[in-house]
Amino acid sequence: MPGDDLYSVLGVSRDASADEIRSAYRRLARQYHPDVNPGNSEAEEKFKEISAAYAVLSDAEKRAQYDQYGVTEPFQGGVNPNDFLRDFGFGDIFEAFFGGGGRSDPWNERGGDEEVNVEVGLEEVLTGTEKEVRYKRLARCLACEGSGAKSGTKPETCATCSGRGSVTRLVQSFLGQMQTTAPCPACKGKGKTIKDPCPECKGRGLRVEETSLTVEVPAGVESGNTLRVSGKGSDGTGSGGTGDLYVALRVRADKRFAREGTTLFTVKEVTFAQAVLGDETEVEGIDSTVGFAIPPGTTHGHRFRLKGHGLPRLHGGSRGDLIVVAEIEVPNKLSDEQADLLRAYAASRGEILKEPSGSGFLGGLFGKKKG
Repeated sequence: MPGDDLYSVLGVSRDASADEIRSAYRRLARQYHPDVNPGNSEAEEKFKEISAAYAVLSDAEKRAQYDQYGVTEPFQGGVNPNDFLRDFGFGDIFEAFFGGGGRSDPWNERGGDEEVNVEVGLEEVLTGTEKEVRYKRLARCLACEGSGAKSGTKPETCATCSGRGSVTRLVQSFLGQMQTTAPCPACKGKGKTIKDPCPECKGRGLRVEETSLTVEVPAGVESGNTLRVSGKGSDGTGSGGTGDLYVALRVRADKRFAREGTTLFTVKEVTFAQAVLGDETEVEGIDSTVGFAIPPGTTHGHRFRLKGHGLPRLHGGSRGDLIVVAEIEVPNKLSDEQADLLRAYAASRGEILKEPSGSGFLGGLFGKKKG
């Protein structure tokens, strides 16, 4: 990855938050992981690149060091910081991302978390709903029972690392000589090697499967909310546990309403007569028709608050409000009789109106005087 900008590798900006960096890595890792792309060398190289980038940018100290010095320029003392990147194998990074803990037993790794997107409508936000989701996960191979070894055989302890899964080396840095630990290149951090791989899973112990699940979406959710379904992600290796499924929610746009939290906004057309004289009217709410009063003298843009006709809060409680914005309807054409009535009204107020000319808006509004 020499010469590449680590932020560009993950597709994030240089001021990206830790959560944004982690989310970008999770998305790319699922896309390019070797188990999802068997035999694809380009995908494997891409996975190594994004894993190396994540190893630096997910660590606050390493990220600060990278931001100050960069990985393509030598440090003072003549040591290239790319040496640090070579100490990260994708086995360690896979553990950091999917397992989240130390490598006490590299052969028994927790399964990866999976993510699926679900779209819901406003009516479903109001009541809550159930959604069936389909997604791909890594499932334990039934032929070898997850060992990765051909039936009748079993994995052997790695001779290079004696089963530790890692090797130790000394590197020269700008701070002096440092001892670092990296995944064993012979067993890729597993601690064991497989002489006769399982023909079904090619020695991985896991295979890709598509599965479905019904998830319960509670009322009051918003776009960006995520549901966690424990134990429904990918299977682990050995005795490692199963990962989790994360359901990312998006609320579908509704042309009738705008939304701010639990508050809904809608527009109601009000005639000139209704605005001036007042009236009783109604508006379509999210789940029912709601009546309300228009007081005399209502102006364009006036907001009516209809309490309790908005959306519920995510964790329960009373519903928010429905805000109705008045939009005064101005007629684009009047009969002579209607125009005369308006002129008489204007005259009673002492207004002097000049007869409009041309075919513009005002001219079209009043029409032409006959006779």
